[in-house]
Amino acid sequence: MRKIKIGDEVVYQPWNGKRRHASVEGIEICRNGEKYGRNVDSCDIDKQTGVLDLSDHHWIYFSQVVYIIKTKNNG
Repeated sequence: MRKIKIGDEVVYQPWNGKRRHASVEGIEICRNGEKYGRNVDSCDIDKQTGVLDLSDHHWIYFSQVVYIIKTKNNG
């Protein structure tokens, strides 16, 4: 179970390139393969499908998250 909240930081794997690090600015629960869905403040990325909007101006699917770095404000 990997829960994520807005404000957490992630290390993610782009489709082509080296791993990157960014903060989560938005979370959307979507149908598989889609980019737009229902905005949420937190979710379990292992039980849902969706996308994250990131501080580095990229968006990724939940499946691209390598690991989550919890921020102090988010537990």
